[in-house]
Amino acid sequence: MENLQTNSMKAIKPILTIIACCFVINSTAQKTIDTIATKVGSYDIPIKIQLPKKSIEKSPIFFFVHGGGWNGGTQNEVPPATISGDANFLVNELGIIYVGLAYRCKGNNATFADAINDLESSVKWFLDNANRFNADTSRIGFGGASAGSTLSAVMAQKYPNCKVYIGSEGMYNLVDHDEKESPFPSTEARKIYGLDTTEKSKMASAYYNLRDKPPSSLLLHGKEDRLCHYTQSIHFAEKIKEASGKANVLLYDKINHTCLSAAYPDVFKKSVMEIANLFITEFNIKNINIVTIQNTLDRRLENQYPSTTITESKIIGLWKYNNEHLIFKPNGKGEVKLNNSVNDFNYIIKNDSSIKIVQEQKERIFYLRKNNSTMFELFTNNSEKIYRVFDYFKQL
Repeated sequence: MENLQTNSMKAIKPILTIIACCFVINSTAQKTIDTIATKVGSYDIPIKIQLPKKSIEKSPIFFFVHGGGWNGGTQNEVPPATISGDANFLVNELGIIYVGLAYRCKGNNATFADAINDLESSVKWFLDNANRFNADTSRIGFGGASAGSTLSAVMAQKYPNCKVYIGSEGMYNLVDHDEKESPFPSTEARKIYGLDTTEKSKMASAYYNLRDKPPSSLLLHGKEDRLCHYTQSIHFAEKIKEASGKANVLLYDKINHTCLSAAYPDVFKKSVMEIANLFITEFNIKNINIVTIQNTLDRRLENQYPSTTITESKIIGLWKYNNEHLIFKPNGKGEVKLNNSVNDFNYIIKNDSSIKIVQEQKERIFYLRKNNSTMFELFTNNSEKIYRVFDYFKQL
């Protein structure tokens, strides 16, 4: 890990962020740098930079703004900068620099306007230091997920050199939306984050603040999104086209609030390949074989698909999800530990492809990934799809 310093900055320790249900497509080739981009009052505003292994020519820059409902932050620090899951694959395949941006949130007693100021300051710092990273400031893009899409879509309109915008499960119009369909952001959340009037909410909505000929945009959305309704992406795309921009919407059936997680490998693959094509076209990236990229992605995703050869020997041991522990024992027996309670269960392997746990007459279905190191549970609760991943911890 490398630290970059200027007269007004100080180094920070590397930040490890674990995002539930978001699997990393590993590559040892990238170089990741965590440092401080700017300081606001007592707050350091971190930045995360992921660089390609080799870059002969200057690389395009893609700025990513994390989600999280604008929650998080303390009196001492802001939530960390993160980078979207596609970065771990496309940084090297396309030679693009991914930059994760951080910002003050509700826990920092901040407002949406404060967040925009933080993002602008971090972008300025990176662009001012672009030569250090062999970055091409004439080719930049913005993107974000969930709450980060609202911020990043506004940011994308501010920079004439922004050629690409990518939004995932986004909210682009904070004024004309039904809170029953899109609980985020609620009236209370907007009030806390300084968006307590229609005018302020309008200023925070890219839908109402598009520049002339907006950047080419790709909008990803699950049709079962219970936080941000997918029609937000449809209407935003229509608005972009009205302003003489290009926009493409990818809608996924049976997907809730995640379009860039390898937990759903088919969705992830489709999204990443569409992002790759957009980058290649709008950043004018040469000498790229898209078929080779797709074949490489297929190989990396292979172990994310469910196993069809489950045996008892593969699952015996301890599996963990947050504070819930599943202990599989021989002969179809096991126990679940949650907080301070311990309960026995029975299990059977169905058709070598799933595991059914029966506990107090309640059934739970689990699937083992081909990597044999993660097991996931998918179920519906009050019409909302819940996805939970248990990691293999140790054999008994």
